[in-house]
Amino acid sequence: MRFLLSLLLLSCAPRPTGIDFVTTDATAPLLRSSLEFLSDPRVTTQTSTTPKTAEGRASVTVAVVERSDCTDCYRIDKDGNRFVISGGVPLGVQYGVAHLLELHGYRFHHPWKTSVPPAYLDVDATALGREHAPEVDRRRGLHLHTLHPIEALYDFWVPSPKNLEGARRTIDFVVKNRGNFISMYALDDITAGDATTEAWRAHTKQILSYAKARGVEVGIAIQLFGKSNLQLSFDLIDDDLAPDPMPELERRLHVLLDETPYDSVQVAFGEFFKADPAQLVQRVNQTYDALQRVRPGIEMVCSVHVGNSPDLRVEYQGVRQLYYFLVRYANPAIVPWVHTVFFYNLYDDAGGAYLHDDFSEHREYLEARLRDGQPVAYYPESAYWIAFDNSVPLYLPVYLKSRHLDLTRLRQAGRLRQHALFTTGWEWGYWQTDVGVLRMNFALPERWDAPVREQFAPFGPNGLAAAEVVRALGEAQYDALITRRLAAYLASRDEVIEVGKARGIVSQPDRVLFSELRALPAVERDAFVRRVLEPLKTFAAEQTRIDGELTALALPKDNPFFVELQDGVGVTAARGRFIHALYAAVVADARGENVEALLLEAEAELAKAEGFVSSRRRALWDPDSIELLRNKDNPTFYDYGYLREADTLCFWKRERAQVRNLLKGEGLFIPACVL
Repeated sequence: MRFLLSLLLLSCAPRPTGIDFVTTDATAPLLRSSLEFLSDPRVTTQTSTTPKTAEGRASVTVAVVERSDCTDCYRIDKDGNRFVISGGVPLGVQYGVAHLLELHGYRFHHPWKTSVPPAYLDVDATALGREHAPEVDRRRGLHLHTLHPIEALYDFWVPSPKNLEGARRTIDFVVKNRGNFISMYALDDITAGDATTEAWRAHTKQILSYAKARGVEVGIAIQLFGKSNLQLSFDLIDDDLAPDPMPELERRLHVLLDETPYDSVQVAFGEFFKADPAQLVQRVNQTYDALQRVRPGIEMVCSVHVGNSPDLRVEYQGVRQLYYFLVRYANPAIVPWVHTVFFYNLYDDAGGAYLHDDFSEHREYLEARLRDGQPVAYYPESAYWIAFDNSVPLYLPVYLKSRHLDLTRLRQAGRLRQHALFTTGWEWGYWQTDVGVLRMNFALPERWDAPVREQFAPFGPNGLAAAEVVRALGEAQYDALITRRLAAYLASRDEVIEVGKARGIVSQPDRVLFSELRALPAVERDAFVRRVLEPLKTFAAEQTRIDGELTALALPKDNPFFVELQDGVGVTAARGRFIHALYAAVVADARGENVEALLLEAEAELAKAEGFVSSRRRALWDPDSIELLRNKDNPTFYDYGYLREADTLCFWKRERAQVRNLLKGEGLFIPACVL
């Protein structure tokens, strides 16, 4: 009876209508920064010399107090009618504030879009009274790949008040999701030391000052050799045969680092070109020495990339090895960042990506350093924009499954202390991977889809049902795209990829082209049907079923996250049906069968995709859609936004034209879908 009475009293208790955070003058700046972009008048702050006893001004009072035994740990307790957040400075306090807000229903999905609950949720008592400390304890963050024309390129590299706000929002987004690190690529437009350099420097100083105040370290990435610099990155050595490169190394590093106190410099060696092994090791060591002269004590890291063409296999000190592993012979103070690409992971098949059947070499190197307690970072991806996912476009929660698999299995070798996620844009649901992986780095859940459930939980039963759809889609993609090697067919190919293939330069997993399929002998064509076309049909049907389940939920149209999910799942299902119809038409034509129905099916799927793209175009998260969707001058090699091809469905139209020209002789224009 007493229990029932308690439930009755709880059910009758009024819902909280506001949250008042109380802290000391010393912690107040951190608290104000944590709440700056919340845009919710229900949340207020005040200062007091005794936060634990000060009278609150809202229905929920939260005392925020410092602790000295850590920097990024925290706990949330209930003390009578108030919550108490005790956290380290600077990060633990901020993590605790974000967590308390999340317990009331807030979610921090995107730098420009916080999900604000219309009414506060009941706080889950199981989250209280627990210590929270990061599993990946040294570095948890995002590498914003600003060599590509993504949101972060403008925010962190192109000076303007709006972009400065975008950079500050991005730093806030990382902190809210329990990160402590951001890095980006430097572009070569600042090398001249002119007005462009000065404007960039002023912009960057403000960003770095803000990041430091929030407890976030910031790294900058550069290329070592100009000859392997394909994307207008800032590089250090144009004349790799110069007898003494130190004066030029120091000059360029002064341009990059004077007045801009980055915490680390990431040095890359390119993707497809190599130098003499002994010379590379020497130049890497000279770069480290030059860095210490320019900025004593700054950290240097080096990317261990994945290119695997025969000429990237080198002999050094009696060992035949991949060129990028030569960093192991350089100054031991240099930290290797072990890279993987696409949604592939360290343990499964890699589909032929960059000519790798798997990334076992990278895994073994990373695991060996973990076992030996040597510094190392894991550096995987959350998207790959060129002709693969967000430019097609595709919604791929399989990325989250692979990142969780990596983190779970690496535990067996030792504690991973550094993880930087290579990120390329946040539209079409790609924010979901970055948010999920940041939170996995702080506290690794048992299931890969736990962060998705957390993301959608404030939306009630609808949210949990939507999260289950994401889980089912991720599992289906893992089976089809990784295990069955169908990734190349859901993705696409542009003109540069075709030219590169002819020259032996391979990045994406390869596929049989339409023209190649039609020319195959009947026996080989039938083998393709069994190996690719039938599994592709099964996968398309499974995606269609999952899309139907999502549609049947009839999720509210006024929830923008539900709408984005519906668009992403819908366009990805349409993509599977579209590409299957085109390949099936080629097979049917080679067999002398009628292809009209299959070509009409492809046209219908293209029309559906155009509807989804139109919906996204009207609802992008970033406030300046032109930078993302259209041709626009910028400092990168690509004078257009990273969503241009997605917005025009260029790859779909390229494939449709290729097939119709091949089968019908129509002479349609075939877009290159690049540059």
